[in-house]
Amino acid sequence: MEIKNISGILNTYNKVKMSGSKVKTAPTTAKTDKVEFNFARSVEAAKSNLAAQISSDAAAEKISSLSESVENGSYQVDPEALVDAILMF
Repeated sequence: MEIKNISGILNTYNKVKMSGSKVKTAPTTAKTDKVEFNFARSVEAAKSNLAAQISSDAAAEKISSLSESVENGSYQVDPEALVDAILMF
């Protein structure tokens, strides 16, 4: 490698080269990536998001009507609607 004398760089290079001393470095540890999943926190976030969405979409009259029909035993679950809700279609 040839280094041109640019503002004393060659002299510095030669001094370091001649001194022969090597800089001691601490042994390096392996660099690894770490990913942590907090399933409980994700579930809680999903629950709160869903609860907020339901609260904003639900009307008080509809909730009371559905509650009354469930108590009377007259509420019927539409199986296809249930499957669609579970599969989120």
